[in-house]
Formats: sequence, C-alpha cells, structure tokens
Amino acid sequence: MVTLYVGSTGGYTGKTLLTIGLGTAFRRDGFRLGYMKPVGILPVRVNDLLTDNDAWRVYRALDLKDPLEDICPIVLTQELEVRSYQKEMKGLIAKVVRSFERVSRGKDIMLIGGYGSIYTGSFLGVQGLDVIKRLGAKVVLVVKYEGQYVVDYILQARKDLKERCLGVILNKVPSDLKQSAYDYTIPFLRRKNIDILGIIPHDSVVGSITVEELSEMLGGKVLCCNDRLSNLVEHFLIGAMQVDRAMEYFRKTRNNAVIVGGDRSDIQLSAIESGSVCLILTGDLYPSEIIVSVAEQKKVPILVVREDTYSIAKKLEKLSVRLRLRDTAKVERGVQIITEHVDFPLLYRKLGIKAST
Repeated sequence: MVTLYVGSTGGYTGKTLLTIGLGTAFRRDGFRLGYMKPVGILPVRVNDLLTDNDAWRVYRALDLKDPLEDICPIVLTQELEVRSYQKEMKGLIAKVVRSFERVSRGKDIMLIGGYGSIYTGSFLGVQGLDVIKRLGAKVVLVVKYEGQYVVDYILQARKDLKERCLGVILNKVPSDLKQSAYDYTIPFLRRKNIDILGIIPHDSVVGSITVEELSEMLGGKVLCCNDRLSNLVEHFLIGAMQVDRAMEYFRKTRNNAVIVGGDRSDIQLSAIESGSVCLILTGDLYPSEIIVSVAEQKKVPILVVREDTYSIAKKLEKLSVRLRLRDTAKVERGVQIITEHVDFPLLYRKLGIKAST
C-alpha cells in the first residue's frame, strides 16, 4: 500500500477537488482506494455524527464505504480551538494514526487530504508535516499559480519534505500567467529537480457559484425566478457606469451577475436585457414592478441585500477563494480537467505502482 498526502503551501489551493479527481482516476485504474482528512475545519453533522464538510463531499463523490467517524477524526470546532489555545492538546495525532490504520486495511492507495498548508495545525499538535511523517506518506504539493514568486514557497516545502515530495501540481493557472509559467516557473523547478505532476488551467465553470449559494452567503432575499437559482455565476460586475456604456460592458462577460444599487433601474434593465444571469441589488432597496416583470420574462433572478455595493463587492472577492463544491456540474467539470492535465504515468512511477486496467 502507498499513502499519498495532498498538501499545499497555502490555503484554498483546490486540494479538495484535486483529491476527488485523483481518487476518481485511481479507482478507474483498478486501485482499491481509501481516504481520510486528519483535520477538518468545516464542521457539519451527518446522521448526528460531527465531521468535516469537505471530507463528507469527497466521501460521497468517491462512493466510499469506510466508517465515517474515521474519515475525519479531528474536527476543529470553536470549543476545540479555544481549548487548544488554553492548554497543550495531547493524543490527537495518535487518534489520527488509529483512524488511518482502520481505513487503510485492504487498500492499495490511501489518499490523505491536507488542510491549510503543510505547516498548519501546530497549535493542535497535528501539523501537516508531522502527520505526513507519522503516516509514512508521500506528498504531492498543490500550488495555486499566481506568478513566479510561488517558487520560493515550493522550494521551502521541498526542503522540509525532503524525499517525501513527489512533485508539484500547478493549479488554477490563469490564462494571462500561462506564458510565464511555461517560460520561467516550470523550467526553473525542473532545474531544481522538482517534477511537475500537472498543470491545471483556471476554469470559469469550476470557479463559479450558483445563485442559490450567493443568496445564502449574502443573506439576500430572492424576488423572482426561484426556479433559476441553479444558474452558475462565473463573473461579478459592478453596475456603476453610465447607462449608454452598460449594455456593451455587460455583454462582454458571459454568465455574469451585476451588483448594482437598488435605485438604478436603468442599469438593472440593461443588465437584464444583456443576458446577465443574476442581479444583486444593494442598499436594501427594492426594484420597481416593471423591473421585476422584465426579469421574470427573461428568467433572471433578482437578489436584494442590505449592504452597499462596495461592501458586497469586497465580500464576494473574499468568498470567491472559498467556494465549496456543492454543484455536481462543477465537480464533474473539475474531475474532467484534472484527469486530462495531471501526468498520471509520472505520478504512478513516482509512487512505484502500476495501473491494473
């Protein structure tokens, strides 16, 4: 059996979706798969059992059957966090090891999902590096590519992981940084004997969010088109320009949601007519009946939120890096991209295993 830890140099790099993609490919290639996430930070109750939301999504996506209590042995609740700062926590890493031993029985590959970075968890006594060593895991580093500076973090992580580091997957590579990645970052890492196990482009569908999720996150009230809350929003635009420029501006960006003051009926109408998939009206101001009627005809949901346009825009900017994998279409699209762009023959050679199918 081999153990593969999906780690990173920072948070919100796409580890959960990558774990689902890797696990899907491993099962496709005939491997008996096990999975666990030692520490979860998104508590959720499943049949009265406290577990981690992301771990639960991976569990279902990969159709796993192991006891759920072993899938995420430590869930970081507010109570546990407070206790860990008040006194030294003991026995948590031993709990992780016991769960690992139970889940790994009869498996060919154990996938371990990291949380935060490989350095996260020291205050609990379950730092990622310690978990990796205790479980005898090899590591694939998932790095959200935001420019050449990421090599500093990769070099430090490789230094700390030593021979356990199999290589790097550059994730969410935006189109405007693709050339620099291929011209500078990738050749540099290869000169440093760091294998590139995958180069995954940014995908607007995977990075999208449903209107329903938006409503929940913003505490918005849905005024119309409740049957269109599954619409996927890929981009957010602020409707603060002159109306004669608004239509052209909105049409340039597909699957957009327009954030606009509730008193700007001219901009609201332009957004609806130009094909926006959602309107977010700020300032707790409600639109006219005409706007609602046109939105219903065009099947464009309208959300009304309390905060002002600037506050909502800043909130969405922060939320965009923490989108959860609730939508099946996003997961399926993400798995497809991962299986296409990860170098599985190289990964299998580094793991010392061979596909049976």
